[in-house]
Amino acid sequence: MNIQQAEEGLIGISIRENQVRMTEAVEEAGHFKITRVSKGGSRIPFSFSVVEDRSNIPLLAQDINRVYETAGFSSNKASLSLDSDLVLIKKIPVDASLEGDELREHVRWEVSQFMINPLDHFIVDYEELRKNGQQPGEADVVVVVVRKVVIDFIKEIFASTDLHLRAVDVDVFSAQRVLKHSFQFPPDARIALVDLRKNNLQISVLHDSYFLSQEIAYPAEDAMTIDSNWEEHIARVISKELRRIILDNKLGKSIEDLHKVFIYGDNVENRMIEILSKSHNIPFHRINPFEKIPLISAPTEPEVQEHPESFVTSVGAAIRNL
Repeated sequence: MNIQQAEEGLIGISIRENQVRMTEAVEEAGHFKITRVSKGGSRIPFSFSVVEDRSNIPLLAQDINRVYETAGFSSNKASLSLDSDLVLIKKIPVDASLEGDELREHVRWEVSQFMINPLDHFIVDYEELRKNGQQPGEADVVVVVVRKVVIDFIKEIFASTDLHLRAVDVDVFSAQRVLKHSFQFPPDARIALVDLRKNNLQISVLHDSYFLSQEIAYPAEDAMTIDSNWEEHIARVISKELRRIILDNKLGKSIEDLHKVFIYGDNVENRMIEILSKSHNIPFHRINPFEKIPLISAPTEPEVQEHPESFVTSVGAAIRNL
């Protein structure tokens, strides 16, 4: 959802719960480099309930400005990676012969069939997918639907900051962008991404232009409490849900049919990765977005060294091609 054309140098911003993360990326000769990263707190956890109260706008603007002003960024152009809890992502089949306005109107009609409120309350964006092996007349589109009130709220926040908002992204697409930019895989590879969130897991799968994204709530009896069994519990949940997704979507017969699994987000620990790697005969990795997209300045945030995977979505938003 481009709001305005950006120039070279872009600050990707991720707001999740009470954490604000910013990453500044610059493109030179077709390659990105990270010039600076920063992290700060927000007095208000960003959620839909917050959007319903306009008195939260100045508080969020001040918090974003504080993180921006103390970091010494060069650019004032921003791309916000929106938490996918605030959007609806759906894949729908379409007639491959549809193009331009016809495809746009058909997508909007499809969306209107599963939305309760009138369509003019929402912003609808989509991307067409064409998989190898599909019949000539078949295609899929990934549709993203977000309430206009959310986008208007975000625009008002940034209007009160020193930043110029150029685009609104979605966290799952930001993460996939980092992966695609940083790694090369065989054409038939099945790649899973696991976003470890506070209240749920988000698992997405990439395979030959295939797209799947599902959120899985943690069971109520297995609340996210930090104790001696926490890593084992999360590893079991990840294994169970990966297996279910693979079988339900006919992507294979077991987790071992995946090429690799990448884990990112909050609360990722080495022991969790070790448990998963020992349990399955495939590689499990935490995503380090600075491994292939170099950070050229010495990081001032300890989290960059200890938990680089927590900056994945802000990096993905920063390397967005507008």
